[in-house]
Amino acid sequence: MTSGIRRAAVFSSRLLIHERGRLLASVGGVTFALLLIFLQLGFRNALLNSALELLRQVDADILVINKEKDPFLKRTPMHHERLYQALAADGVETAAPIWLALREWKNIKEGTLHPIRIIGFDPDMPTFLIDAVRENSHKLKRIGTALLDNRSRSSYGELPAGKAQVNLREIEIVGTFPLGTDFEVDGSLLVSEETFFELTGKSPKWTEIALLKLFPGTDPGPVLDHLARVLPGDVRAFSKAQLIERDLAYWRAGTPISVILLVGVALGFAVGVVICYQILYTEVLDHLAEFATLKAMGYSDRYIEFVVISESVLLAVLGFIPSMLLGSGLLALLSWSSGLPAGVTINDAARVGALSLGMCTLASLMALRKVRSLEPAELF
Repeated sequence: MTSGIRRAAVFSSRLLIHERGRLLASVGGVTFALLLIFLQLGFRNALLNSALELLRQVDADILVINKEKDPFLKRTPMHHERLYQALAADGVETAAPIWLALREWKNIKEGTLHPIRIIGFDPDMPTFLIDAVRENSHKLKRIGTALLDNRSRSSYGELPAGKAQVNLREIEIVGTFPLGTDFEVDGSLLVSEETFFELTGKSPKWTEIALLKLFPGTDPGPVLDHLARVLPGDVRAFSKAQLIERDLAYWRAGTPISVILLVGVALGFAVGVVICYQILYTEVLDHLAEFATLKAMGYSDRYIEFVVISESVLLAVLGFIPSMLLGSGLLALLSWSSGLPAGVTINDAARVGALSLGMCTLASLMALRKVRSLEPAELF
């Protein structure tokens, strides 16, 4: 049995490489379909990673936010008093505020305006996990200074330290930090709370987020239960992990763009099935005489089916490798040019590999209908 399977696999590989031009065209077709899938997954990862990056970089065990703040990047403030109410809970060591606003950055050289996210925080409080922010936050104590995201798009102009203009006000860039763009803005600005209120005109009565740090060894579960009882109904408390999971669920299923990208994956799979079917059906038609000879010699339909399925598996493997290389290269180029964290993970590559095998195997089963109905006497 094992030798028969081995012979069938060798036979299928020889059928494929018999005509090099057709083999290259076949592999190119499969590669194209898988490349579509890789790119759709990469775009979706860019959406998810960029939307969650700010949340992942805050230094907090528990976050208190407005109950209407879904997703995390949505600007929905809560009363500043909620921060002090959360700080009074047992187990809470510190409570640091964050403010968010969207204003206009002026590219001084070109005179163009671009939206930028302004993030206000207390420089004396542990707020972010980003080393560059921790090292330079003391520079923000002087009003009118800011740290600029060094992964901002080039449309913002020159990034080094110096004078800049935001919301028709002049500020001084005293350093940079790495964060990245997302689907709403092409860059971010970190400022102190005083500078934030000056740039945005917002009232200090309102806070966007309260970042709670617990005493070492404190279990966040009981603290969350206590906060749910004592905080007013206009806010909610989450652990950082809970909020990340909630946002992931929102961006995966609650946004049209994520659904559209998943539909793109399905369309890529369908295109691949059609391409593979055409390739394998033509392969079967061109070798009907050989298959009829095998049946006349006593080989079973199962053996011939395995030959065709083996061809489909070889096509899946040969198409997967260049599609992964091309997809990774194109997504890296997109990430470099846009600042979005586009790319695929090992798990994504494994999924595409499985889709590749499923796509080509399904196509081979469709193409085998001609072989199953084949009668050697009709051909000779």
